[in-house]
Amino acid sequence: MSKNEVTLEHAKTWAKKWQTENPKHCKAFLMPTVDLIEAFIEMNVLVKQEDGNYSLQDVDSSSVRAYMAIDEKIEEGYGEKLLLVGTKVDCKGIHRDIIEDEKPSGCDDGIVETAVNALTGSGVFDFTSPCPSDCDINSPLFNP
Repeated sequence: MSKNEVTLEHAKTWAKKWQTENPKHCKAFLMPTVDLIEAFIEMNVLVKQEDGNYSLQDVDSSSVRAYMAIDEKIEEGYGEKLLLVGTKVDCKGIHRDIIEDEKPSGCDDGIVETAVNALTGSGVFDFTSPCPSDCDINSPLFNP
């Protein structure tokens, strides 16, 4: 079992609790691999080499934070969104969001500021293919 993997029994218990207590909310989100890769490239975790291959950088000091959000313009179905942003650990050990308008870290190393200044977009990624619209009804984590 890898470092942050959970047992299927825990996952089933947790998913059932969420889905039972929040029947009008999304059960899950499908995340396209290309979106994850683009987020890792923007975070400078995946770095394209001259030969066209990619290498990993700053894996230990980088993470992804997920924000729950609602698009109020979606009137039918589920307007729930899962917004992901890359993070870098600052000199105080805080995972700082790498997004437009992030406040300066106050650290001399400038890691957060350098990452924010290198953004080619907002740094916020919308992973929105919600379940129940897009579900795997055969999954042991799906509770009708």
